[in-house]
Amino acid sequence: MINIKQFQNFIDEISEEKDLSEDDVKEAILTALAAAYKKDYCNKEEKVESKLDPTGRWVEFYLVKTVIDDNPPQFNNYKNIKISEAIKINPSIKVGDEIRIPLEIKENFSRVATQTAKQVIIQKLREINKEKTYEEFKNKEGKIVSGAIQKVDPNIIYVDLGKTIGYMFKNETIPGEFYRIGNRMRFYVYAVEKTSKGVEIYLSRSHPLFLNSLFTFEISEISEGQIEIKNVVRLPGIRSKIAVKSKVNNLDPVGTCIGPKGARVLNISNELNGEKIDIILYSDDPVQYVINALSPAKIISSEILPQRTIKVYVSEDQLPIVLGRNGINIKLASKLTGWKIDVRLIEEPEREIEGGVVDAESDENIKTFDDDNKIEDNKLENLNERGQN
Repeated sequence: MINIKQFQNFIDEISEEKDLSEDDVKEAILTALAAAYKKDYCNKEEKVESKLDPTGRWVEFYLVKTVIDDNPPQFNNYKNIKISEAIKINPSIKVGDEIRIPLEIKENFSRVATQTAKQVIIQKLREINKEKTYEEFKNKEGKIVSGAIQKVDPNIIYVDLGKTIGYMFKNETIPGEFYRIGNRMRFYVYAVEKTSKGVEIYLSRSHPLFLNSLFTFEISEISEGQIEIKNVVRLPGIRSKIAVKSKVNNLDPVGTCIGPKGARVLNISNELNGEKIDIILYSDDPVQYVINALSPAKIISSEILPQRTIKVYVSEDQLPIVLGRNGINIKLASKLTGWKIDVRLIEEPEREIEGGVVDAESDENIKTFDDDNKIEDNKLENLNERGQN
């Protein structure tokens, strides 16, 4: 009879090396012993299981068969047992149940069976480790993790996350940011998938929810629920706008997020390779929300028009501020609020300004976390690309 204590040193060694529990390693050993027993003493069609006896010290072996009717259309002696025979072993057994028939104890296995057992242990431990890694990182999906750049390819950056490798595709990087091997950085986990290759963790630094998560991580008033993030839009590496709202009285959400001398928002901007971040006060009033989103420009007047359009009037000196460099400010403001914005000079209200009419879908490079379909499409595109490599 095999004593599980014979394997204790092996169990301890593997548990420590693979960071697995003793129970997981014992399960792998029992599966391997069953495979070795079957290799030497049973037919390849038979199902053999091993388990510990009630004392937890000895290994017992069982032949597992499915109980079927006495007159079945098909009968496989290796896999099935008739109900009339099964109830002699277990009177409470029913058709469709599995019955375990004790097997003779064997302690000696052939070289081939031993090699089979070794392969089963390796495979079983790999599966257990894969499942453990998957569960650990699945819980981190939608959160920030830290890792070191391991390898840089033209389309994929490989990130050492400690227990496994994460993948960041080129379209998830911040444009203009350098990724040097060995550099430690923070990443947003936007997907965790089980594949035939193992557990694959997909990372991003351009995802709009990365900015959301950074604010939540850095600003306690957000993580504690005193301030709510209503929306985020990003042109990664260039400029972002984040709309916030206070959920408690007498708390300035914008000033709180900016911090003393701008320290809080500066820390986040530095994390994003200097990306400029505008913190916007959210408003349920769409006109006021658009005005806030166009800051730091000063709006003289505004009006709501049909087709979800808001027209705003500014002085000539404020026009460049409203538009922003390459029209970025007005595009971000439109995307943030979901309203089409039409900017006019107060001195020439009838004249349409070049680049001054923008709708929420004007720039596909701008990312927003409430644009669920676009983010999901991008996720699937990356997963498909990974699967082809």
